[in-house]
Amino acid sequence: KAEQMNENEELELLAAVKPKAGSMLLFPQAVGEDAVEFARTHWPLHEGSPVKGGSNRPKYVIRSDLMVAKTRGLSDEERGSPLFQYDRLVRQTFMPRSPAVAAQFASQVASLYNPHMGVENAGPLLYSLVRFTKLRTVVEIGAGYTSLWLLQALKDNDDEMDGIAQLQDTGKCRLLDTPWSISEFVDYYRSRKSSLLCIDDCAHQKETATGAAAVAKNLGLSKYFQFTQGDAYDMQFDTESIDLLWCDFGVGARMRDFARNAWKSVRPGGFLVCHSTLTNQGTRDWLEDVRAQKDEAQTGIPPGEFTELSLLEPQKRYQNSVTILQRRRSGQSGTIYEEPIYSQYA
Repeated sequence: KAEQMNENEELELLAAVKPKAGSMLLFPQAVGEDAVEFARTHWPLHEGSPVKGGSNRPKYVIRSDLMVAKTRGLSDEERGSPLFQYDRLVRQTFMPRSPAVAAQFASQVASLYNPHMGVENAGPLLYSLVRFTKLRTVVEIGAGYTSLWLLQALKDNDDEMDGIAQLQDTGKCRLLDTPWSISEFVDYYRSRKSSLLCIDDCAHQKETATGAAAVAKNLGLSKYFQFTQGDAYDMQFDTESIDLLWCDFGVGARMRDFARNAWKSVRPGGFLVCHSTLTNQGTRDWLEDVRAQKDEAQTGIPPGEFTELSLLEPQKRYQNSVTILQRRRSGQSGTIYEEPIYSQYA
């Protein structure tokens, strides 16, 4: 109800009934405290209240008008400012919509989307990167919308690899009478645990980090999720322990300082992915030094240890790019990452 909302929340329509006699929305309602907690976790559109008495049989609620969700909108001060007059239109236009994305997932992560963060396409990109390469240990600097894409990728990977392992264990993972899975990698994958550690200082005025845990719970992804409030520059990780380090916070000219501390934690074959690197001068200067393989004193990264790919979203002015650095070798451990060759042509 509108009177129960905070001043900076808005209602987002989830479903509505046409004004026609006999139309209704029907959805399950929890009975009892334990059932309410279960419902809030597993039924994304549910909002139940404890039932103190009566039958324990399943209860259903009939809604004859519409269903809405609360999302963070503009404060009264922002509403009156010309700087924010188009925020809602921009949000609606840029927010990803695709039949390729499950409706339940899209509905849940929409509450974390903010166009000021500019990660509407970075989320699916990160999801695909994790799914394609089967990364397991992920660290995110700057939590929020992309956190859920990473978490979903980790879960989907686990589901896929469990299926492959079952086929492999029964000798059925074959095509054209050829073993289709790489048993050594399947065993290696099973020996490790998938996880996402999010680090955020929650200082950005448009931050969405604080809502990520609740959405992760609603989507059944909590077991993968860890959150720490803190400064990325103070983080300390074990050497070569991270498969993917996703950096989504404003570093600019300080990128060298961040990279110097972060790079040694990336495993050979792993990735350092940075947001908004191409069209702001501070980070672009660092990136050009990286591309030129300048020495570690200027970039924070030893030359010759990486390959680089940067991508631009040409339709946006700000928050419009990512740089992907894959670590190919380590001067610390002497490890060199090389992809295997399995066939002559296929």
